Amino acid sequence: MTENTKRQKVAILGGGIAALTTAYELSSQPGWQNNFDITLYQMGWRLGGKCATARGPNARIEEHGIHGFLGCYYNALPLMVDCYKELARAPGQPLATFEEAFHPGSFMLMW
Repeated sequence: MTENTKRQKVAILGGGIAALTTAYELSSQPGWQNNFDITLYQMGWRLGGKCATARGPNARIEEHGIHGFLGCYYNALPLMVDCYKELARAPGQPLATFEEAFHPGSFMLMW
């Protein structure tokens, strides 16, 4: 980009999974700092939207209302794998790896 070219302003509204994915994908592009001026607007202090979480026994994350990690959302789990790689948490930290945080289950969901 030349000095005269302005970065594109991007406003992301909300702090739910779609907004956070948008911010992650935009900021994963090579040279994104030169191309985008990204601002995420969230009401309140907690990110997550319908995916907001709390910690339960053994520091396991407990979700309320999320269904984004069921098998039918084929892109959600690979995104989380990428996020855990980006975090690069130290061994020994609680839920340091994707494999520690997510355990596969075999069940059927009906409603």
